[in-house]
Amino acid sequence: MWNDERDGRREHEGLARALNASGAPDRRIWNGHAWQEEDSWQNTGLVTFDLRSGAPAALRAECQCAWHGPSHPVSDSPAKAAVAVKADWEKHLAAKTEAMYPVDVADDLDDLFGRLYSLAQQQPLATLAALRELEGRTEPLRVVAVARARYRKEPWQKLADALGVTRQSAWEKYQFAGNPEDVEAAYAKTVPHLDLGGQQSATTWR
Repeated sequence: MWNDERDGRREHEGLARALNASGAPDRRIWNGHAWQEEDSWQNTGLVTFDLRSGAPAALRAECQCAWHGPSHPVSDSPAKAAVAVKADWEKHLAAKTEAMYPVDVADDLDDLFGRLYSLAQQQPLATLAALRELEGRTEPLRVVAVARARYRKEPWQKLADALGVTRQSAWEKYQFAGNPEDVEAAYAKTVPHLDLGGQQSATTWR
């Protein structure tokens, strides 16, 4: 099995699933050295069985998230097919995790909102002021991020997916993010609050 170990995450787990001559999956996987039979993912328990007779006709990548890739004929070399299958899973993993922020950022966000929740119990007006400040900083930083993504030639659909909106909505709201003057203004609103090693120019978003 293959694991996504980045940042301590294990949200995607992959394997090379055997397929029979009709293209249906059976319980065998290729473990990198030999055929193995298993009936579940590691996080729910692994059970092995005696090997079946006969070799599978093909392999395909499968992921714990229910995705699966195209089939690759096994022929005389399961190991060769497994290389192509793993490449399919790695492409899937890259696509699924491209907009996934790091675990330490997630932890910081959880800590921040936990503190704000606690503050709201004791000082609700101070919490509202803090939220107003947070909202004021968020949108300019979002503009900088969009500008950076567009500079890297990321398509509008990927930006829309990361923003959680439609492609049309993302384009209508942020098409100006290719304008250096607008991005400069947004950058100026974020820099005073961030430790960026003395960088004070909007060219850093590039």
